[in-house]
Amino acid sequence: MNAAAAGEPSPQRELVMSMLINAVAPIALFYGLRAAGVDQWTALMLGLVAPAVAVVHSVITKRRIDMLAGLIVTVLLLSVALSFLSGSPRTLLARDGWITAVAGIWILLTIPRIPYYLYALRTFTGATLRERINAAWRDTPAFRRVMHAGTVIWGSALLLDAVSTVILAYTMPVDSVPLIGALKLVTLIILAEVISQVIFRRKGVPLLPAEPAEPAEPADANSGQDGR
Repeated sequence: MNAAAAGEPSPQRELVMSMLINAVAPIALFYGLRAAGVDQWTALMLGLVAPAVAVVHSVITKRRIDMLAGLIVTVLLLSVALSFLSGSPRTLLARDGWITAVAGIWILLTIPRIPYYLYALRTFTGATLRERINAAWRDTPAFRRVMHAGTVIWGSALLLDAVSTVILAYTMPVDSVPLIGALKLVTLIILAEVISQVIFRRKGVPLLPAEPAEPAEPADANSGQDGR
């Protein structure tokens, strides 16, 4: 039984929701507040509300702090503490890079057990293809290497975004960093998806077991009486 069937949230959905809450929502709030005349530091600080609420909600509903939530809340607390000490909005801008790094590290940490990319394929495929993917994962080491490669691509893309975001935070004008960072993140996600899909189709698909043959239709019970 897969995660979706068991009623558990898929890793793909968790990652997308994490990026929306921790990246998109703060950016939208920042520009909205700036348009209303709020200063940069305050606008960035208020942008932390959505990620903080999400972490609290996760802890309450799951009754535990999972790895992703724990890493994110650690980054939030450190960024807030450093920002109060420095009084610099750039420290808060760098927070976006650290959170993206958290997501990238989380993806890479799935490799020793069940890689993130395998979860993603299971989530977005039909039942027949999903069974073929499960069989290849179970029986074919070369296919497992393809899943590991896809996971590395996604994790590395997010880590690359993290490094570049921190650099932008301390070199670009403050008001332009959130928009540039968002466009950069979308570009890297698209590249990761395209590259991982190309590798899967070229190297993974040929390793999938053959599709099960369609069951033969039962013979018509009256067919032998047609000549009577």
